[in-house]
Amino acid sequence: MKITAVMVATYIIDCCLIGTKPCKYFQLNSPWFNENKGVFSKMDLDRVIPERWRLEQKYDDGVSNPVSFPVFLKPEWSENAKGVYRADNPEELRLIRQKISTSTVPYLLQRGASHKREFEIFCLRDYRNKNRFSVFSITETINRRELNPINSINNPDTHYRDLTDQFTEEQKKAVYSILNQIGSFAISRLSVRADSPEQLVAGNFQVIELNLFTPMPIHMLDPRYKIRDLWKMIRRYMMYLARLTRVREMHLVEKPVYTRIMSYNRKSIFAKFTRGKI
Repeated sequence: MKITAVMVATYIIDCCLIGTKPCKYFQLNSPWFNENKGVFSKMDLDRVIPERWRLEQKYDDGVSNPVSFPVFLKPEWSENAKGVYRADNPEELRLIRQKISTSTVPYLLQRGASHKREFEIFCLRDYRNKNRFSVFSITETINRRELNPINSINNPDTHYRDLTDQFTEEQKKAVYSILNQIGSFAISRLSVRADSPEQLVAGNFQVIELNLFTPMPIHMLDPRYKIRDLWKMIRRYMMYLARLTRVREMHLVEKPVYTRIMSYNRKSIFAKFTRGKI
């Protein structure tokens, strides 16, 4: 993606300008990295989420049927919804389980959310004040083709609309409070379902997923933004991120985040190759 490439290049330049190493980016959320598994485990992050917002999720045993449908089968580690499946009935669940039965990656079974609309909350914590955010956005994820879609940037039916400016400062503060109850992440994107923006602010929502590895500010995919708008955002956001990287690297215990995740991905690809699936 061109936007991603420009962001990465701008971030590297900004890090060099202020005297910090771009590779330290991968340490920003290292306290939540599972070194034994070599990933930001979806199961670990699920336990971080307070129970009132958490969807029922567990390791799939390949046998038990859920109480209700739809359900989602998700690899414990993936990006951009790769390897995620939805089952709307027991027969679909059986077929999906057959398909993933030889996967080297553990799969999770997640209950489908009951709320109607999907939102993405992107946050970049302020490098000067850990209780504030230098970048904050609320984006609606729109898919009019499916009722319970697997939305992602790779789904051609998924579209994004930035709603941030529709929220008052008081409403934003309410969402800030919610985010701080979930965790003090340096950079994150929280995917939730709620019936309306007002219900989201009121805390009536369910968390679909928490992304801590390379969460893109998804509001930038709103087609209403022109190139000059995106460039202004990128310049501002990446300098904030570089400054946050410099502040965080001073006190965090380093973990081999990037190397372990890349190794994990290569093992998964190699396993597929040896089974003749790629």
